[in-house]
Amino acid sequence: MKHFAIFSVLMIAAAVLIAGCGKSDEFKKLESDMYASVTAMHDDGMSLMSKGSDLSAKIDDAIAMYDSMAAKYPKQFEGQSSDDLKAAKEKLSAATTSMKKWMCEMKPYDPTMDHVQAMAQLTNAKDGVTKVKADFQDAINAATTALISHKAFAEDMATKLATGVKKVAKK
Repeated sequence: MKHFAIFSVLMIAAAVLIAGCGKSDEFKKLESDMYASVTAMHDDGMSLMSKGSDLSAKIDDAIAMYDSMAAKYPKQFEGQSSDDLKAAKEKLSAATTSMKKWMCEMKPYDPTMDHVQAMAQLTNAKDGVTKVKADFQDAINAATTALISHKAFAEDMATKLATGVKKVAKK
């Protein structure tokens, strides 16, 4: 991300230096606005990727806790699984891979490029990052839903197990 920020500043500086190379001010503004939009969306995608990484770690913890409790109390966990957590983690991983692939394939904006080509390239980049962001939103929603579900199940099991312990202790 740091390199992308530096690259962005250099590209904007280059665009300013080359500003008088034949494109109308309107075309320059269109390209500049589109490039700024793609850059902002990239930054949003990086933020989502960070959130996805945090959720992935929480999923690892939830799976470990689930597996530990299921091993100790197999009867109570009969019919339950952590498959939804594992599927959510896979979605997060796929979204991260998609973001990294998009970043590797994105061509740097060249302000000296023909306007039609520049806009086509920037539109392609914007479409790609829009899809990546949607993938992350879907993965984050799936992860959040799975974590909430397993937290509720774990709390319910803890309550039932504690009630069982109290009954045994009273006897």
